[in-house]
Amino acid sequence: MWGQPAVLVAALFLAGFGEGPQLAALFAIRHREAPERLRSQVFTTGASLKVTGFALGAAAAGPVAAWSLPGALALAAATAFLAAGLFFAVPSTGTDPSDRPLPT
Repeated sequence: MWGQPAVLVAALFLAGFGEGPQLAALFAIRHREAPERLRSQVFTTGASLKVTGFALGAAAAGPVAAWSLPGALALAAATAFLAAGLFFAVPSTGTDPSDRPLPT
C-alpha cells in the first residue's frame, strides 16, 4: 500500500491543505499583536524563525525517516501535539482580542 504513488499524493495534499488555515491564522495573529511600528520586524523575525525551524526539523527527520517512516510520522504528530500543549500551557497576556478595534 505504501508503495502506491496515489497514497503519497493524497498524503501530501492533506498536509498542504492543513497549512492554509495555519498560515492565515499566523498572519492574523502577527498583524493583531504586533505594534504597527514594529510589524515588519516581527514578520521578518517570525519568518526567519519558521525557516530555521523547518531546517532543524528536516535535519532531525532525515535520519528518523531513514530508520522508520512510521517513526518519522509519529515524531511529526508528537511535535504538533507538543506545540498545541504548549499553546494551552502558556498563560494568556490578559488582553481580550475582541476588545481591540478592527484594523483599517
